[in-house]
Amino acid sequence: MERSKTGQSAPGLNQNQLKLIAAATMAVDHIGAELLPGVIALRIIGRLAFPLFAYFIYEGCRYTHDRRAYLTRMLGLGLVCVAAYYVYDGELYGNVLITFSLSICMVYAVQAWKRQRDGLHLAVVAGSLLGAYLVCALFTVDYGFLGALLPVLAEVCDLPPESRARLPRLLGERLPLVGFGVGLLLLSLQTGWVQPYSLLSLLLLLAYNGQRGSRRLKNFFYWFYPLHLLVIGGVSMLLS
Repeated sequence: MERSKTGQSAPGLNQNQLKLIAAATMAVDHIGAELLPGVIALRIIGRLAFPLFAYFIYEGCRYTHDRRAYLTRMLGLGLVCVAAYYVYDGELYGNVLITFSLSICMVYAVQAWKRQRDGLHLAVVAGSLLGAYLVCALFTVDYGFLGALLPVLAEVCDLPPESRARLPRLLGERLPLVGFGVGLLLLSLQTGWVQPYSLLSLLLLLAYNGQRGSRRLKNFFYWFYPLHLLVIGGVSMLLS
């Protein structure tokens, strides 16, 4: 879906609203995992978070004005969280920011190939896919290689305007979400347990109106992840 350039509010949910839903459900999920593991409903609610954030990684790669800074912020904060978790638990754990960093690298490679469409850039795409796969195979990474692929599948299905014009308007606009949804279905089948509930996030994404929202909440979403984990971890230590 093309992001709206008008200042008028359109029907549906904007990006900020969907990401706030993702942040809230992520917190619910982690509270369930760390503090209330017997309450499965919390883990079910939490299945909405990852796909919502993953879809906006795809959008972020399309609309960011500083591609290097986008990747650097995501990867840098992810590595800080990896180090903190290693100190806390003694394990190297690839948190979801690492997952999304792999996604960004692969999406950038696909975008470069779309612009040039030559053998060299196709080799770069293959190299990025292989590199991400090896990272996920050698280390524990949140949602694994298939999870990292979700934004990539959306990007692959994002056709250029001339190709999109040959399709029904609604289908052309929603093709990235179709590719994303297929990947999410495969991830749900692979993971099992409560993961199929993540497919409900597609209903929320269908309500996305293509607008960012009036408030700039970028920094809030970056820092919410480590800070809410710190709070939940602190509460867990106090109760143990």
